[in-house]
Amino acid sequence: MSRKFSKEEFIDAIRSIATSVYDFHARWDLLDSDSSPYKLLSEREPLLQEEIKELIAEYNKDEQSRSVTLLSREAADVLYISVGSMLALGNNGIEAMNQVSEKNNNKTSKTHYFNKSEKKVKKLDI
Repeated sequence: MSRKFSKEEFIDAIRSIATSVYDFHARWDLLDSDSSPYKLLSEREPLLQEEIKELIAEYNKDEQSRSVTLLSREAADVLYISVGSMLALGNNGIEAMNQVSEKNNNKTSKTHYFNKSEKKVKKLDI
């Protein structure tokens, strides 16, 4: 079992990924593109697919071959590519991230419920 962590540690780790993604794209002159957002994301598709395949392979390993450390790194790789995709979307990506955060922040037990069988939060039929 992993140790407990604080909200601050989690936010710091997300901030670290976002900073790294931004700096990586700046270092390789990938921030300013005249390409359409659709083209930019389609060019990133193979990167995302590769990282997702590696994550799936890691969680499908047999019990003796499993490593939570490797599983976590593969999940972080998927996050890194995803954050890069949001960066490639520019202001639209920033706006979308803010909208999704706000939408999920507004979900409460008065408007939604956790469906245990589906393992997801769903809207109440009010």
